[in-house]
Amino acid sequence: MLSEFENIERSSGAEKAADLRKALHFLLRRQFVFAGDPRTGTVYNILMDGRFRDVVDGFFDSCGYRVHRDPEAQWAGIVAMDEDVPLPRMKLDETIVMLVLAANWQQEVNVGAVEDRAVVVATLNDLFDRYREMAQHGGGGAISAARFRDILREAAQRSLVEIGDFDDEQQDCEIRIRPMIKLISGGDALQRLERYVRSEEARFPQPAGDEA
Repeated sequence: MLSEFENIERSSGAEKAADLRKALHFLLRRQFVFAGDPRTGTVYNILMDGRFRDVVDGFFDSCGYRVHRDPEAQWAGIVAMDEDVPLPRMKLDETIVMLVLAANWQQEVNVGAVEDRAVVVATLNDLFDRYREMAQHGGGGAISAARFRDILREAAQRSLVEIGDFDDEQQDCEIRIRPMIKLISGGDALQRLERYVRSEEARFPQPAGDEA
């Protein structure tokens, strides 16, 4: 890989080589880049530039990642190719929130309720209510509202969502869910949520006479 970087520096200049290293570091740190975010234009353009595609893909392939690009929705990112890649594993509550986001995104896409770049707009309260309804139906332990917001902030750090300004009066804010969420959750987020609920129902059966 070192020789390939040296070739880029000779052919495209030291500035482009530096931009390439910046883009690689960005994805290793954030996992995804979305062209609409502030100060991400250089990173996105480098990753989508055909001159550097083989080097970018080869670098991440050697690290155990596959590069995904979507020029229409204007994002790029990396996903581990198998479970042997030493990535931090998501906790159960993080996984559940990601599935809630993905299921909401997919359902809105199915009815055409999307904005530019395949973004789906929701609100914090609507998403939390959806999770809470699922958790109550399953009977398992619940994620607190504060923890739910913390997980969404972590998702924002990975460029998976954009969180709007918090409205103190409404105690709510806009959550813009981006299409990269489908790579984190898989293509069957709703079915996985339903399986989770059924498993929780088996672990915590409702007492006789109680409402479901």
